[in-house]
Amino acid sequence: MVKTIASLAVSFALLAGAALFEHLYIGAKFERFESALVQLDSKAEEGSATRADAESVEALWEDEKTKLHAMIPHGDILGIDYWLSEAVSLIEEEDYPAARSKLQVLITLARQLPKTYAISFENVF
Repeated sequence: MVKTIASLAVSFALLAGAALFEHLYIGAKFERFESALVQLDSKAEEGSATRADAESVEALWEDEKTKLHAMIPHGDILGIDYWLSEAVSLIEEEDYPAARSKLQVLITLARQLPKTYAISFENVF
């Protein structure tokens, strides 16, 4: 009986630790990505964003998403890929108002997606 209770306690602690790690890890990755998006959006607002700026954000996302694939469904990652590639193309064409609308969607996604995987009442039940 004592072994069973100890096994359950250890299992619960491992699950809780893994969930906390996942929450912090995903939050940190998206926080970094959001910061890069906000900087790119402010450059687009000024009209000084270049394709190189957009590609550096895209490269950051490519690096982050390879690590996030294990924790986040492909559909969520694909959505970000879609919006980001459109924003990069629009920045290259210097269509800054349209690019900013795409970047605003990306910023919102970067803020909202981590909440989907957070340890919260609505996500647990």
